[in-house]
Amino acid sequence: MPRKSRFSLRTKSVLLVFLTTVIFVITAGSIASYHVRQNQKQIIKEEIAGVARIAAQDTTVKETLKKHPQPTKNNSLQKYANQITQASRVDFVVILDRNLMRYSHPDTSRIGKKFSSSQDAKKSSTGKSHYSHRKGILGTGYRIFVPVFKNKQQVGIVCVGLTDSSINRAILSAQKAVILGSLFALCAGIILALFLAQRIKKSLFNMEPDEIATKLTELHAIIDSIDEILIAVNEQNIVITTNYLAKKTFPAVKVGTALDSNLAKLIFNHNHSQNKTNVPLLINAKEYIVSTSRLVYHDKTYGQIALLQDQSKYQKLSEQLAGSEQYIQALRAQSHEFRNKLQAIYGMIELKQYDNVTNFIGKVNANYQQEFGQLNQQIESPALVGFLTGKINQAKEQKVTLTLTPDSYLPQAIVSDQLNLDLIKILGNLIDNALAAIDTSGTIKLELNYDSESTTLIIEVTDNGSGIAPAVRKQLFKQKYSTKGKDHGYGLMLVKQIVDNHHGYIDITPCNPHGSNFYLELPINSEE
Repeated sequence: MPRKSRFSLRTKSVLLVFLTTVIFVITAGSIASYHVRQNQKQIIKEEIAGVARIAAQDTTVKETLKKHPQPTKNNSLQKYANQITQASRVDFVVILDRNLMRYSHPDTSRIGKKFSSSQDAKKSSTGKSHYSHRKGILGTGYRIFVPVFKNKQQVGIVCVGLTDSSINRAILSAQKAVILGSLFALCAGIILALFLAQRIKKSLFNMEPDEIATKLTELHAIIDSIDEILIAVNEQNIVITTNYLAKKTFPAVKVGTALDSNLAKLIFNHNHSQNKTNVPLLINAKEYIVSTSRLVYHDKTYGQIALLQDQSKYQKLSEQLAGSEQYIQALRAQSHEFRNKLQAIYGMIELKQYDNVTNFIGKVNANYQQEFGQLNQQIESPALVGFLTGKINQAKEQKVTLTLTPDSYLPQAIVSDQLNLDLIKILGNLIDNALAAIDTSGTIKLELNYDSESTTLIIEVTDNGSGIAPAVRKQLFKQKYSTKGKDHGYGLMLVKQIVDNHHGYIDITPCNPHGSNFYLELPINSEE
């Protein structure tokens, strides 16, 4: 029998919820604060890069540095630099000629003198931009050097930066919401702990845990002692209890989950109004004698209970169900691509470069139409187009070119919800494997074609990655077999299952000089 505890249920509930809330708030707050700090630093670096590039493209800056006049404390570039500094969140904008002579500086006494960190600035004399984090005249901070070109000839360098003190102020401002949210969550947790303890005590009829444990132990002992399969469900077909034989015979039947709809139709009555007595049923190739009865308490029906007696030789049938998150990953990559473009637009709006905003949006739209307009014409499935768009963006982030062959075509007439789901699973796993096989940069070619005469969908995914060894190819479609390590090996097994369900064909061949080609044929039923 369970030993009686020194603390009441209410006391333990309050302590448990309170400590859990404190640990969660501290952990979540720390993680959120760290990510806010890292994201803020990245945003700041992108902002100073945007300001520097705008300054480097300014006509006045180019013309003045090309003429190379003697810099004065009140020259036009100093005025321009002051305007940019005031209009943006940067601490300084320093414009240098090709000899690293300052034409602008927050300290006007430095104008006309050579840049103090000449070795740092010289890295951009080759025509390339670069970041640095080091101590300068205004203090330690991040800065970017962007070359200035006039008629394809470098005439100077623009240096834009923020000191660490300014960066820390921006980060602290961004973290205020995290701090306030953590404090609010802590207070809410304390209130919730008190409220929850009271509710728990009331819902358990003022019983203590040791009393509940005793009664549950006795109940389970009684249920497991029954020499028949016992399954009880509520009116929503959610399993509320099972015994040992039920768990052993039907592993998928678990307390708290919905009973399989087919099994529920076989065993129970839909209206819960009539009982069954010794009704023979064939379930999973086994014969059972089934009796059911309503669960009634105080004239209220809470569900049904069934007793199944096995009358045939024991044989277990199971099937593993698998899902896919490929579509979410694709959307995440697509969201990342658009977020970068929105950040650039935001920077130009902040600097009031409205003409540049219009031009940039026009280019983005033109690029989108060029890249994905054809995709919409070839693939007449919005869900699949959205998925492939995300995969193309995901590949771009890995410096891999994912293309759909010009002759590919998927007609709308054969597209169904199930086919969409199957294609997303197949293409998602094959493209992910191709991306994993490419170390730095490469290409992935995708071909989709429908043969109307044989009503067969033909799929080919070709990459120029590291390829697949012959010994590995023989094992690829086996469950849990993977060259990626633990918790892998389900993707290609799922692809093979889908192909088999369509009574299709799949083949893997090596490419010359390296890479792999996956060739699939999926017969399409008219019912799909």
